[in-house]
Amino acid sequence: MVETHTFSSTAASQFLLAGSYFAVFFKVKDPAQTLSTFPTTLNLYTFGAFNNLGGQDSWFVFGHGRYNTQYQISEDVVKTAGKHKLGFGGQFARVYWSELPNKSQTTGTLIPQTLDAFYQGGVDPASPNADFTQLQQTFTSQGYLKLSFLSFALYGQEEWHARPNLTLSAALRAEHYSNPACRNLCFARLTGPFEGVSHDPSQPYNQAIVINQKHALQNVDPVVWSPRFSFAWQPLGVSHNTVLRGGAGFFYDPLPGAVSDAFDGNAPLFNSYTIVGDNLTPNEKTSLFKDAAASNAAFLNGFATGQTLAQIQATISSFYPSGFSPPGMTTAAKTVHAPQFQRWSFELHQAFGASTSVSVGYFGHHGIHELAQNPNANAFGFGSLPAGLCSSPPVLPCADQRFRGVTQYNTNAVSNYNGMVASFERRFSVWGQGMFQVNYTYGHAFDEVSNSGLFGFTSGSSIFPQDRNNLRGSYGPAEYDVRHSLNANYVWELPLKAALRGHGSDYLVKGWQISGAIFARTGFPYTVFDIAEANYLNANNFFGTIYAVPVGPLPAAKSCGKGAFVLSPSTPCLPPQLLSDGVTPNPQALFLQSACETGFNTGNLPGPSGPCSGPAVAFAQGRNHFRGPSYFNTDFAIMKNTNLPHWEGAVLGIGFQFFNFFNHPNFGFPDNWSSDSATSYGRIFYLQQPPTGILGAGFGGDISPRMIQVKAQLRF
Repeated sequence: MVETHTFSSTAASQFLLAGSYFAVFFKVKDPAQTLSTFPTTLNLYTFGAFNNLGGQDSWFVFGHGRYNTQYQISEDVVKTAGKHKLGFGGQFARVYWSELPNKSQTTGTLIPQTLDAFYQGGVDPASPNADFTQLQQTFTSQGYLKLSFLSFALYGQEEWHARPNLTLSAALRAEHYSNPACRNLCFARLTGPFEGVSHDPSQPYNQAIVINQKHALQNVDPVVWSPRFSFAWQPLGVSHNTVLRGGAGFFYDPLPGAVSDAFDGNAPLFNSYTIVGDNLTPNEKTSLFKDAAASNAAFLNGFATGQTLAQIQATISSFYPSGFSPPGMTTAAKTVHAPQFQRWSFELHQAFGASTSVSVGYFGHHGIHELAQNPNANAFGFGSLPAGLCSSPPVLPCADQRFRGVTQYNTNAVSNYNGMVASFERRFSVWGQGMFQVNYTYGHAFDEVSNSGLFGFTSGSSIFPQDRNNLRGSYGPAEYDVRHSLNANYVWELPLKAALRGHGSDYLVKGWQISGAIFARTGFPYTVFDIAEANYLNANNFFGTIYAVPVGPLPAAKSCGKGAFVLSPSTPCLPPQLLSDGVTPNPQALFLQSACETGFNTGNLPGPSGPCSGPAVAFAQGRNHFRGPSYFNTDFAIMKNTNLPHWEGAVLGIGFQFFNFFNHPNFGFPDNWSSDSATSYGRIFYLQQPPTGILGAGFGGDISPRMIQVKAQLRF
């Protein structure tokens, strides 16, 4: 007897070849005239003074941008055999940048620490350690930077219909993200991670720095593996509309391409200096600008000839008051990992007929190997930082005399998220056709650094951990942590014909439609910083942010609103640090007075002989303890759609769109710099931008009020 088995088998494949090219450049029309008007950038951090004067010139006068060429190839094959669906595929992508050299700081940025320093021309002789001016300036001789990135991936997946009401899926993905490469060898870096290199000031610079490197980083992950599993189950059978679905898996992100720009901006190919202690006017006999130029010339010569720090210092110390200012550097951990996210979810979906559905889901993730910047790798003289500079031979811990600010990239940050999402959707045909959908999210996101530390999500955030020796001390609500969020939208075809019992011309009563959207959420978190204290520590190679130190345990975080708005500040978000005389410490202040910090989370209370002469305290504010104002907005539109006669399928729509229909003001973050004046700190100075608007993003208060737009559209 012969037994026969039959099964169905099908196969399909998809091949994709794609590419793109674009060039984006920004440059002022007349660079010479721009520089003659204001040849540098001036920043005054004092409240009420002008700020960032000439700032856009430094960015646009020499131009910036890149030519971008990229292509990708992918192939996917799917084969179905009985209850199994097998998928295999691969992907290859390559990106080429031809980038203008970074000259955004070659004109320099002047930062007077106080108005006294500015008034005195750079330094106030009465208090040179507090009232001074800082110059940040760079020098480069680089041409176009030819950068490239590639990635490729292979995957396999099986989808198994184990039962009519149960489907299981499993997949494994292997990916490779390249080490950023420079085709004209434009990278320079230290010989290793900053904590692993010699800090002996007698070691020549050209033994500490390697140049003409093809790759930005020492090591990256050769391959990252991503196993994933998911299921979909109808526990009541396929004839019912109840579905349970869920899954778990590993996911990876490539490192941002912007990381490569940090390493093509390293000495001696690209030199950055921070100069203090001289005149701010360029044409004085001695000035910060002349000191910076002298430091750059001495460093280039010293690097080429194998000189030490002491030998370079000797060449200029007798001619320039500031002496030699060591360059800044960027370095990275020995191995820079691709950020990994472990994600899981579980969702229940229930449909009630064809018109109504409800779903409730739980979603979570745990991130590891996330990117974090440490701009204070070489800082000293504060809190847990080394006490001073290294001698020869060095006695660790100490700061390296040969360098100014050192930024190190590490992939050691973590994040966590847990959230619940509930959705309701209803389609209706009673009293006209329509649809209503609402989504509510309750969640909590924690991390140590948001957005990889590359840019701030809000104006009240910091992209750096304050203490380089305690990254975990920055673990707190993420910048984009929203505890409660509700979004809704609706569309309704008005049944005017039925309401008028068939009376009226179809051209007048048919085709009316109203629609809208509702947005509501709780406020984003923010931290209170002592910017003045951080600026004072610039002289100690500290270029991060310092959390203001509480005078005692902080109250529970509260959202604030219109009572803190600057036009009528009846209840500021934070009590002022000083009384109305601008001198006396406010006994209701939540934080120590500016410059009273003795370390991270430690300092001194006010006392009888001064604002910092009282008892020592040690309280941690914690990152993002406070909450900004909540948000509410709704948009509304009414349209009349009319079928055009003698033009099949053509519809003319005319109507009005109302953005921020109720003209509801949504307030931004308060001034969160505790060192600002009593008339500034804790008050709100701007309105939030809505998620939708006529003018788009970037216009601030221009799109906060109600705006009405007449809309006409023709569909055919």
